Amino acid sequence: MITILNQETGQDAMNGDQILTVHEAARSWQPNPNAAGALAHTVEWLTRFHVHTPRAERYATLSAWVYPLAPLPELELAYDIHAFFRIYDDFTDDLAADISRINVISTELTGILYGRPAKSPMGMIFHDLWTRQIISSPDQWVARVSEHWEWYFNTQATYAAMRDRRLDTTVEEYLELRQGNGAVALCLVLGEKVNFTYLPPHIHHCTQLRLLRRLASDIIVYCNDVYSSVRDAKRDDPRNLITIIRDQAGCDWQEARARCEREMRTLDWSIHITKQRLDAACDVLQFTDAERAQARMGARIADDWNWGYQAWAAANELLMDTDPPREEISRMLTSPRAV
Repeated sequence: MITILNQETGQDAMNGDQILTVHEAARSWQPNPNAAGALAHTVEWLTRFHVHTPRAERYATLSAWVYPLAPLPELELAYDIHAFFRIYDDFTDDLAADISRINVISTELTGILYGRPAKSPMGMIFHDLWTRQIISSPDQWVARVSEHWEWYFNTQATYAAMRDRRLDTTVEEYLELRQGNGAVALCLVLGEKVNFTYLPPHIHHCTQLRLLRRLASDIIVYCNDVYSSVRDAKRDDPRNLITIIRDQAGCDWQEARARCEREMRTLDWSIHITKQRLDAACDVLQFTDAERAQARMGARIADDWNWGYQAWAAANELLMDTDPPREEISRMLTSPRAV
């Protein structure tokens, strides 16, 4: 059992510092100054599609912390995408016992990436987002982000199936699943669009940048799962690293949390070393000044997500379940006015 004072209602449970030590770099992180304008836009967008909920609105605000340099129009798109993540994740969570239905909707959304029409309210929402993403975007970037959206959609059933304890997921398997299902890899690619830095393939696939994206994704999964384990314990939901570590190591919640913190510090040091190696790789690969600047922006995008997410999570992750229940999304999407 999680031993946190006043877990249900007390202030201790709502203070991120009580759950996970917040890194100094995250403590001093500043969100995008266009945050208020972007949020106003997304509230209108969610209302237009009849899916406005406090949970979706709260999750959309993550964009301001992880894309601190984005101009307002690009930040508006990012806010809408993050609101969609909350809507879609809550929708598929509500369908957790019906894997076949999750696969049907995931197939529809995947098809939209390749020109097939939307058939459902969820499909219409994503069609709007996808149309806006590909406007004025290079073909190579569109292909790249398509693959990541496909990865995200087609891991939803596997994530839902993790509720079945027979799966006995390992830490390694879980981190691999969350690369796609957690959408961090997707959001790092979206960072190119919102920051007006489309990386050419030979830079995007630079070994050190690929590793930076993986390291940042893993840190964010550890961070998210420490916080979400507090909520998940109330629903006996095993889909987080805390539960996996406790099952494998036979330890209590506090020890599992401490292991996550240690792993986050190790990953942070690996990011530091990898950025140094990226500078050396730019020399060896004979990058021009412009190419070197692009590579550094690729690293900056990963940094923004790492520290921006940790800053946002400390203030928001424990509040996500104080909003109306996720089942509300299913009700809204199946109401007559959603068609």
